[in-house]
Amino acid sequence: MDAARERFDLLLIDTPPATPAWLGDVLAVADLALAPVRPSPDDLRAIGGTLGALRAARTPFAFILTQAPRAKITDETARVLAGHGRVAPVNMAQRVSYAESAATGQGVTEGSDGRASQEVRDLWSYVKGVME
Repeated sequence: MDAARERFDLLLIDTPPATPAWLGDVLAVADLALAPVRPSPDDLRAIGGTLGALRAARTPFAFILTQAPRAKITDETARVLAGHGRVAPVNMAQRVSYAESAATGQGVTEGSDGRASQEVRDLWSYVKGVME
């Protein structure tokens, strides 16, 4: 990780939706961790391990609501998560363009879905603000 810090200004590491033994090592050197959570009871029950790892590593973090409909459950999930930490003010909706961009290797900001592109730009603006 020291070599990576010397070479890169920003390094994003996508981890599995679990808490493998090595996660603590990655979190310990992170400047910021983003924890995506779908607005569902299943995701709320599953976030405990990740939250424990984040707290143990003392890593600054924010939850991001993903695949989020405009519905009461999204607001309720954000309220519950806010009791455990910071929640990004940008919700990522469930959009076909996210899956399509992954299939083509393009970023969603390179596609034609203006709403998805704006969500990503807004999230990036938030993340930069938190890191500064």
